[in-house]
Amino acid sequence: MTRPFRVSAGLKDLIGQGLITNDYVAVFELVKNSFDAHARSVQVVFLQDKIIIADDGKGMSHDDITAKWLFVAYSAKRDGTEDLDYRHDIGQRRRHAYAGAKGVGRFSCDRLGHMLTLHSRAKGHRVQVLTVDWTLYEEDAKREFGDIGVSLDERDEFLDYIAQYAGPTGTILEIQGLRSTWDRDSLLGLRRELAKLINPFKSDSDDFRIIIDAPSELEQDQAIQHKAGLLEDSAPEAYDESLPVINGPINNTILEVLKGKTTSILVKIHADDVLTTWFHDRGETIYETREANPYSSLTSANLEAEIYFLNRSAKQVFARRMGLPSVQFGSILLFRNGFRVFPIGAEANDFFGLDRRHQQGVRRFLGTRDLIGRVQIEGAEGFNETTSRDGLIHTPQVQQLIDCVRDKCVRRLERYVVDITWKDKYDKNRSDASRMRLDDSSARITQLVSRMAGTRGLELVNYNPELVRIVDEKSSLFESSLKALELLAEATGDQALVDKVDEANRRIRELETAKADALAAYARADERAASLEQKVAQTEERNRFLVAAASLDEDTILNLHHQILMLASDVHNGVRRMMGKLRRSSPLSKADWIDFLEQVAYRNSQIITAARFATKGGYRHQSTEMDADLAVYLADYILNISSIWAPQGLQVTVDRATASFKKSFRPIDIGIVIDNLVSNARRAHASTIHFSIEVSTQPHRELVIHAADNGSGWDTSLEPLDSALDKGVTTTNGSGLGLHHVRQVIEGLGGVLQPYSDPYSDELGGAHLVLRVPQ
Repeated sequence: MTRPFRVSAGLKDLIGQGLITNDYVAVFELVKNSFDAHARSVQVVFLQDKIIIADDGKGMSHDDITAKWLFVAYSAKRDGTEDLDYRHDIGQRRRHAYAGAKGVGRFSCDRLGHMLTLHSRAKGHRVQVLTVDWTLYEEDAKREFGDIGVSLDERDEFLDYIAQYAGPTGTILEIQGLRSTWDRDSLLGLRRELAKLINPFKSDSDDFRIIIDAPSELEQDQAIQHKAGLLEDSAPEAYDESLPVINGPINNTILEVLKGKTTSILVKIHADDVLTTWFHDRGETIYETREANPYSSLTSANLEAEIYFLNRSAKQVFARRMGLPSVQFGSILLFRNGFRVFPIGAEANDFFGLDRRHQQGVRRFLGTRDLIGRVQIEGAEGFNETTSRDGLIHTPQVQQLIDCVRDKCVRRLERYVVDITWKDKYDKNRSDASRMRLDDSSARITQLVSRMAGTRGLELVNYNPELVRIVDEKSSLFESSLKALELLAEATGDQALVDKVDEANRRIRELETAKADALAAYARADERAASLEQKVAQTEERNRFLVAAASLDEDTILNLHHQILMLASDVHNGVRRMMGKLRRSSPLSKADWIDFLEQVAYRNSQIITAARFATKGGYRHQSTEMDADLAVYLADYILNISSIWAPQGLQVTVDRATASFKKSFRPIDIGIVIDNLVSNARRAHASTIHFSIEVSTQPHRELVIHAADNGSGWDTSLEPLDSALDKGVTTTNGSGLGLHHVRQVIEGLGGVLQPYSDPYSDELGGAHLVLRVPQ
């Protein structure tokens, strides 16, 4: 003899308030039901002790309600019969999977209120009115669940008071006797969470709209919008996500905030079991790779992951545009069938185990506070949400998902951020990738891309040749970047890259030969100058680098000869190489000529500066790096050399720093900086150029030099203003290389050169530049 289970009326509490433990999740479930009903719009209305959730979906007929809605734990979505009678109307819809398929989401109504009245109309059917009093199930736990009846009626039209929310078809849930208080803070929190319910990172998610209507909060909303200047008396309502406003459609603007302003990685697993990776940094493509998919369980899930690293600048932009810090928005959100799996990605949720790794090394690993993004999967086998809606049921498939995100997304982001962008302490404040074009950063990017190209099983499909390049030989990473390019050329078979590397190696050999000849000449001169070593040491001890000697002694002449010989040899060899190319009729581009002339101009600047040193006598190591007080040296050079060699009619003044600033530098490079700034001031018809030298300790210790003149100022054609520092850019009859050389020297010291559009003072209203050098 068989006996059936008896079901207590208490089952309602278990699958209603017991499983749906969060008011926000209850609203999510009901909105997801509207999505699954093919609605294009759902309106969530908050009235006095009443919530109305109305959609324009396909609606329900009498049979739908009795055979599906009232059948507890049955889901027509799960057994594939949900849309059998509706397929002719949805042929052009893009939705292929359902957001819910457990058959218990309807009990979210019980979580929200004591009484439910459901109004629904399907195409070709009358309006169905279902009334459920949830309190009847709470009176006696011994009563059978199925013995408690509900009221189901039919009408030709929607009731008058509910008709304003109705469309031709759709469902309207009227929930009364609310169990929670929905104050302004609760409604603002709901709005923020609903903004993340449908994938906010997809630009095509606007085919389903969620609208919040809270009449009691409308007046305060409008006051906030008026204060922000978004509303006029005759203008329609506008919504800015950064404002604490409740009423209106939910807008997903996060893509506008993040695109082109952050470092990002996009990973997709294709149906042919290929995993493709695209890596970008603030609008610049870094690389693209392909590899075999090692995660077999993710193929049918059509995984797509897009993760962004937020530096300080990006976090500030996010907070300003979104109205809350990025950490409160969430980290890496997971979406299944287009809807968020709650609470994965919420603040303090560590589903992917990133914070545990971050604690092992804060300078080696990224945590949830550093990242924001989304992982999208479809409802393949093994990726099921818990009935309590607190994440995914942990399965081997879910573990592969975690491994993929951690290994193919986060770790690749870490290699770039930790090894490249964090090496440049100024980059965290930039919203563009301009500092990635600096020689040291480009060299590190080249090494990264080269390692990836040499990784077994990984195909390098594309990389950025403007960042993966041969850097200037003055960079400390020149040799390592050249070696990386050799490996990259070998791995990719790029003949053009092979030719560039060969040419660079020939250049190095020629420069080494010239350097050896110059060092030999220097050694001979050094022997004859030994008797004056003691005088030089005494001068350095006094931190007076430029002794005002009126005559040229033998030591000065010999050292001048040595310096000019070395520098002129570089110019001679460069000219000889270029003449050889011309004789061979080698193709030369405009860029080739600009690079050649830039190198000649730089060496010529060094020759001129060396000659100026020599006329002041005594200083014999102007091209050798030394550790000294850079602030004192700058002031001495400006007073003792620049003021004498300044063009006629130009006065050079300086304010000295009172604090010391020890730094390794080459005096000749500092001379090039000052000489070029003085020359530019004269070209701008200035009568005065002033240097202000100070030592700053906030936020870190650095030497700050303001250079300002009273000339004609920046040309209006320079847009952006930073372009004035680019090679070959000029608005006068100059070469366009002066400021470029200045930037090379300052960046070689680890610093930054910044042009300012605001004048330094009323008296100095011309060009204004700030040079910052870290200690």
